[in-house]
Amino acid sequence: MSAGKLPVVATKGKPFGRGKQYGTQAQKLVRRNVEVYFDMWRTLWNAGRPEILKKSKELVPVIGEYDAEILEELEGIAEGAGLSLEEIVAINSRYEINFSFGLSCGQVGEGCTSVIALPSVTREGHTLIGQNWDWLTRFQELNIILQEERDSGPNVVTQTEAGILAHRGMNSAGVGVCFNGLASTRDSFGRTVPFLIILRSVLNAENYAQSLLAVMRTRCTLSANYALAARGGQAIDLEVSPVDVGCVYPEGGILTHSNHFLALTNRADFNDILKRVYPDTLHRFQRARQLLEPDKGHIDVGSFRRVFSDHFSYPQSICRHPDPKAEGIKQWATLFSMIMDLDEPALYIAEGVPCQNEYYKISPSILSKG
Repeated sequence: MSAGKLPVVATKGKPFGRGKQYGTQAQKLVRRNVEVYFDMWRTLWNAGRPEILKKSKELVPVIGEYDAEILEELEGIAEGAGLSLEEIVAINSRYEINFSFGLSCGQVGEGCTSVIALPSVTREGHTLIGQNWDWLTRFQELNIILQEERDSGPNVVTQTEAGILAHRGMNSAGVGVCFNGLASTRDSFGRTVPFLIILRSVLNAENYAQSLLAVMRTRCTLSANYALAARGGQAIDLEVSPVDVGCVYPEGGILTHSNHFLALTNRADFNDILKRVYPDTLHRFQRARQLLEPDKGHIDVGSFRRVFSDHFSYPQSICRHPDPKAEGIKQWATLFSMIMDLDEPALYIAEGVPCQNEYYKISPSILSKG
């Protein structure tokens, strides 16, 4: 792999062993990430450690029922990092924990803009997928690249928070995934498979159909969005909510999504929350498409870079910068930008706002398997 700023954690073998290698190699970062999240939950919402650990403990059997091997890997991370399983489950469930406390006070967060371009509109006839990940700046230095060589199933590469099994990434079967936060009035914390655990299951999939199944076989109590693509030119966006799953397909070879529902709209059984909390979501997905349209037929990584560096409606732009007027969990920025070429295969990563930071390329050899 070419040199970059992010530490690379390389693991191999069976689930528990991979997890223990992960926790051991990234022990300082994992422990720090746990500390920062628990401090955030306490300072923003007065949520104490016992309350958080109780929520996490309730999710342990849910994760095990969904995927026993993923639970084994979490157990390995905990042992390697010298932490409890509940602490590791807490950060892997931080999406659910954030929303369970934040919804009640209108402080829900984590905005992202995702983009997919199919072979019919790209310069090299490749499938490209990428996103800007917008979150609190305090987590900027607590990320890694996780590179997993698995005994069975495809190998996985994901740029993720330390101690968490997956964020955006791709596997050696040519499946790539990005994500966006969503929220509805039907959302609640319950016995649900954590969003980030489902992301990892998507990356464990041996083909495109299995990646869809990883999302569809769960019953979620919180809304979330998955942008999926596969080598060979297939893509879909799945808007998951407690009442239904909406499907958004590429139009003219391009698919874009931000933080509001596009398919599940005008329903009587729930209302979309984030388009009112963060109205910039209403222009970010459309702006991304508008910027890509002129490049149709020769869209490449440079085209994605231009989209992800865009400052229309700054600072609430695709390339998000901190807003000095915002408070608490609403004070966030683009922490990482990633572009994936599923055919090459390669990943391009910018650490920090992409308008000010160069993308560097990684081409892990383990992605050539299968």
